[in-house]
Amino acid sequence: TFPHMVDPNTGADMGESGDIVEYLFKTYGGGAELPFLLKSNPLATGSLYLAALSRYQPGSVYVPAKKPAKPLELWAYEPSPFSVIAREALSGLELPHIVHYCPRGSVHRDELVARAGIFQLPYLEDPNPGVKMFESTEIAKYLYDVYAE
Repeated sequence: TFPHMVDPNTGADMGESGDIVEYLFKTYGGGAELPFLLKSNPLATGSLYLAALSRYQPGSVYVPAKKPAKPLELWAYEPSPFSVIAREALSGLELPHIVHYCPRGSVHRDELVARAGIFQLPYLEDPNPGVKMFESTEIAKYLYDVYAE
């Protein structure tokens, strides 16, 4: 199922977004209470469906694609509309990928600068041909050009 999460620290392996969010708060939340809008409830579910319907963007319809030998890696900032473009392309093509979220204060930001020389999101690395790139629309175009059948 999507989403699917494997926690390399504990070995936890699970699907279902509500279960994942609850697990993350219990395991890494430092005692923080799960916010109301992240809990499974009709208001949260309804608002998510309305947002998805209003956008009807790529990522909501499957596009047949060749599967890469190795998963792609994306560095992204969750609220960024530019990161959404890259994530939707990966999702619509159902390409195996690892996402490194880079909120303010995250060590992933420093890791990205060490890898790419600058901090700019989104950033994609495709280890299969060795492609490394920035710019959301260029990332989406690359993914469809290379992997869509």
